[in-house]
Amino acid sequence: MGVVDFVITYDIDSKKMGEEVIRHLTVNRLKAKKPVIILLVGDSGEGKSYTGLKIMDIINKWYGVDTKKHLEDQIVYTPLEYAKKIDAILTDKDKKKLRVLMIDEAREIVSASLWYSFVNRAIADVNALHRTVKPIVLIVVVQFIRDIDPSTRRTVQYYFKCARPLAGNVNLYPFRLWKDDRDIDNPRLRKRTLRGYYLKDGKKIHFRPRKFIVSMPAKELYQPYDKINKERKGKIIRRKLQYLVKAIEKDLGFDDKIEKLADWYVTHPELLSLIQTRGRGAGGGQRIHTLRNLKVKADFKAMHGLTNMEVKAFEVELAKRLEETDMLAR
Repeated sequence: MGVVDFVITYDIDSKKMGEEVIRHLTVNRLKAKKPVIILLVGDSGEGKSYTGLKIMDIINKWYGVDTKKHLEDQIVYTPLEYAKKIDAILTDKDKKKLRVLMIDEAREIVSASLWYSFVNRAIADVNALHRTVKPIVLIVVVQFIRDIDPSTRRTVQYYFKCARPLAGNVNLYPFRLWKDDRDIDNPRLRKRTLRGYYLKDGKKIHFRPRKFIVSMPAKELYQPYDKINKERKGKIIRRKLQYLVKAIEKDLGFDDKIEKLADWYVTHPELLSLIQTRGRGAGGGQRIHTLRNLKVKADFKAMHGLTNMEVKAFEVELAKRLEETDMLAR
């Protein structure tokens, strides 16, 4: 069978068996004084953050940690919080039981280059510091594995892909990453399904879980998580919007402001996500804006001192400009 990732006891409850697999993948490595890096990937709205929260809670229960009490300590909502929180988990005596840190995706509120750099640095830190302080599990919520540079990817143990049909439970597809160095001049990173055994009636039975079904976290976990998450990221977004408005006003003035505003946003496409709504499409994914449905967020009117008619005119003008530059779906 090759390398075995876990050995668990059979249980008629598949949920309990799934939780036991997660514990073996993580806790056993920690006991061996090895760090654990988990990538949770998937498109927006596929349940990555909630899945990370559930994995964190499974590990916390093993160590006797109250997840609700330590949400603030164990989740990095923005890159600005990272240094303080990882330092506390690694060195603070009052947090000696904490063994998990989750970095929730923030690529929409920081520039792409800063986000990539931050994630790479966090993974490198956890890999380097475990020998001198303590090993921890780092859960990194990202959309794509390419958010991490190739050399850092090779230090990641687990690649979990999340997919949620409509508003149902999350389908979690677990993989083990491994380095294929048969060609030593060109080693490659590959993935394989998990493999292990479960013990039933004194027998060892091969078990290769292809998919876990992950339900929503308990309400007492996801409600405070949502609240804190919105507060943290909201502060940065509001600050960015204030700088954005000042920059636009300085750059443009307000003669022919609708046309000039549209021109400005077309030439700064990285800021469109701050002003456009993000509705859901029929398949549960992010809706692609078209000429007919492009809408700006409710606070856009106040940001620029526009009337309702000016907002509508801006939406039409922006859609036309984006369509002309092939930046809008046809």
